[in-house]
Amino acid sequence: IANACFDTGYWPQHFKQSISVIIPKPGKLSYDKAKSFRPIVLLNTMGKLIEKMIARRLQFESIEAGVIHPCQ
Repeated sequence: IANACFDTGYWPQHFKQSISVIIPKPGKLSYDKAKSFRPIVLLNTMGKLIEKMIARRLQFESIEAGVIHPCQ
């Protein structure tokens, strides 16, 4: 899947979807204010994994081509 995404430049729509969840912070006396909650965004795990694989592949190929220094 990662190779197909990289070769075709196509990124499936469901890899881009996220779910926002609001979690109340523990120990608050009042939940009337927005700062009493913590927003969390859940991303597609497969999408995150493939993004990291593609980033490492781009970094490797950039180093091999001499575009960036290996220490970057």
